[in-house]
Amino acid sequence: MLFNVMTICILVALGAAYFVPRKMWYVIGMTLIYQIKYYYIGAIYHFDDIFNAKYNKTDLPSVSNKIAIVTGGSKGIGAEVVKKLLQCDMEVIIACRTTTAGEKLILEIRKSGITSGRAKVYKLDNCSLDSVREFAKKIKADYDRIHILINNAGVMFIPYRVTKDGFEEQWAVNYLSHFLLTSLLLPLIKIGGNPDDCSRIINITSCAHYISDIDFASINNSSKDTFLTLAAYGQSKLAQTIFTVTLQKLLTDKSLNVLVYCVHPGIVNTDLFKDTILGRYRWLMMGWKTPEQGAIPIIYAALNKDIERKGGIYISNCKEYALPSAALKEKIQKQLFEFSLKQVRLSDFF
Repeated sequence: MLFNVMTICILVALGAAYFVPRKMWYVIGMTLIYQIKYYYIGAIYHFDDIFNAKYNKTDLPSVSNKIAIVTGGSKGIGAEVVKKLLQCDMEVIIACRTTTAGEKLILEIRKSGITSGRAKVYKLDNCSLDSVREFAKKIKADYDRIHILINNAGVMFIPYRVTKDGFEEQWAVNYLSHFLLTSLLLPLIKIGGNPDDCSRIINITSCAHYISDIDFASINNSSKDTFLTLAAYGQSKLAQTIFTVTLQKLLTDKSLNVLVYCVHPGIVNTDLFKDTILGRYRWLMMGWKTPEQGAIPIIYAALNKDIERKGGIYISNCKEYALPSAALKEKIQKQLFEFSLKQVRLSDFF
């Protein structure tokens, strides 16, 4: 049976190679390789979610004096994060592209019986660096400190699209916009922290960072003909993880009371999969984490006292996991940081 399946696959591949232009062979081959990698790492982490479900829990302490920002906070995991932060009696800023969606979420949360906390909605389009700058400007005008920044907004496996700033959309939304936002809001985040209770920055990454690389040559020079959406997504998430480790080093060197964490929510059933085969056959995602379960490790990273003074780590299921090897290489850390500064036109992150 296995021999028959392999034979069919080889015949199909040979047939495709005959009819497909040679310049597309690389794209097709690499896409298949990445699909295999994603199914492999996805299966591992799905079972990890099952076996470690008992650890995926955290308290919801009352912290009425704190202010948090959640990007992409109007739907999916972000909406569940907002809900849990409000249960902690915090002031929560929902940063989202469509403000009406954020307002609708607040109404739904209040109707569910949660009356604690304060919620506000601000417009933020992570596809636009100008929108990031405008959002940061408004926050600085309205607030003098921020205690928690959760960089959650993201897109996954989308067709090739370039933002008006000239960047591939997954790179721009998942990583670069958050790099810029963190820099612009850092003055408020610094003020929000103190030696006994540090401010926190949470970068939402993915287990995909284990199977990805940073290809600096392709970031600004990708094209529709050679674009690999699976590679682009993984690269953007690996960048988030590397940024977490690098920024924590810089903050520690400056003796700032700010902690940075990267969090994998788990294999979660959300609309992020709408552009994949799983999105067309939702039953394939039965048994995956719910958005509420995916929000729990994010809340853990934002509020848990057991990880105070332990920044720069990677969290999944409310446990610390090993970082990908690329995130530990100082040469890559430095190169990515300097590369990102140039892309967002900053001379100094601080």
